Amino acid sequence: MRQASTPVRSLHKMGLGINLGGTIFGLVALNPSVARISDRRERGLVLNEAWTRFQVLGTLAMGATVAMWRLGGLKEAESDIDPTLAGIKNVLLGGALLTSVASAIAGRRIARQAPEGATPVESGAEPAPETPEEAAQSQRLSAFLGAATVALVAGVLGLSSALEVRAVEKMEKSRGFLSGLFG
Repeated sequence: MRQASTPVRSLHKMGLGINLGGTIFGLVALNPSVARISDRRERGLVLNEAWTRFQVLGTLAMGATVAMWRLGGLKEAESDIDPTLAGIKNVLLGGALLTSVASAIAGRRIARQAPEGATPVESGAEPAPETPEEAAQSQRLSAFLGAATVALVAGVLGLSSALEVRAVEKMEKSRGFLSGLFG
């Protein structure tokens, strides 16, 4: 059975954690909280600045996660454990990378609609009546993509845990077999 190194596994999980935690924070805490800012343009400015900062880190984290999976030997090691679960994880990771990148692109489209990214909004997920139509569409798309990213990354984390449990079970079975032979 092939093994991936501890640093590879750690980077893989850190990337997932950064992406999941930051996205949930943005969707649950940041997006609704900006509605407390009285000026709609200021709301857009704060949102665009915060999400732009996070999306740089989140996209890099997701890229590192996928790189560890594809290039760090983790995919092969986990495919040895359970090819079906590893295949599902591969699809979910690809989806998470796509939704992360698409969300960053949608955020840039929103920010371009006003100087300094001060596109007027009701909240992080709701356009204001004066939000330009392209920005409103991008904002609705970004809200959907954020929720999809959370679901996909949570699925990857769940599958990673299941694969780790399977790896331990395989090792215990092989130890039991070996101790039966040599015990």
